[in-house]
Amino acid sequence: MKRIQVLWGTVRRTVLHWIHRDRLITQPTEELPESLQSRRLYLLGADAPWSAAFVCPCGCREVIHVSLLQDDSPRWTISFDRDGYPSLSPSVWRTKGCRSHFFLRSGAIVWCQNRTHSA
Repeated sequence: MKRIQVLWGTVRRTVLHWIHRDRLITQPTEELPESLQSRRLYLLGADAPWSAAFVCPCGCREVIHVSLLQDDSPRWTISFDRDGYPSLSPSVWRTKGCRSHFFLRSGAIVWCQNRTHSA
């Protein structure tokens, strides 16, 4: 029975990754790479991530950095669904550049209605 559960979990993750290929996946790292990949949420810090960074999903290619430190302001919290896809809270709202405003929910970008930039 345990082998079937492990096999099913592997198949499920593979199929979900293909179905949800537009979703962000996490990549733990100690330092940001020089070139960030799209659809990756880089978590900085080995044991407990203290910051997250990713390429703006609007297509402007700017790197967005958010603090996960409890004493910082502003700060975001990160959580993961049962499949390991990340969510950030609160929303991300760029006040400069493209002015994108969105939520990251279960790895998916959920645009806010007041979005002024089109990808």
